[in-house]
Amino acid sequence: MISTSNSLESKEARFNLRASSEDKAIIEKAAKIRGVKVSQFILKDAVKRAEKILEEEGLMMLNDDDRQVFVNAFLESHKQTPYLNNAINDYKNS
Repeated sequence: MISTSNSLESKEARFNLRASSEDKAIIEKAAKIRGVKVSQFILKDAVKRAEKILEEEGLMMLNDDDRQVFVNAFLESHKQTPYLNNAINDYKNS
């Protein structure tokens, strides 16, 4: 699962985009229905879609804590179990 940074962090990056009058009106109406600002509406949907695309492509985006857990899993020594030995042998024999 993809995990992004905390949405409470300060916003310092900026996007500029142009839209047709019709698209702008649709987005404004949908944002109003959801009770959020247009920029929040667009950003939330764009991030959600981007995360889905990255997930489909097999990429992971981790926050700092998750990244540390992931790296530590590789750095820790692991005992070879019979299951692991069988998996290694199966891989070598295929």
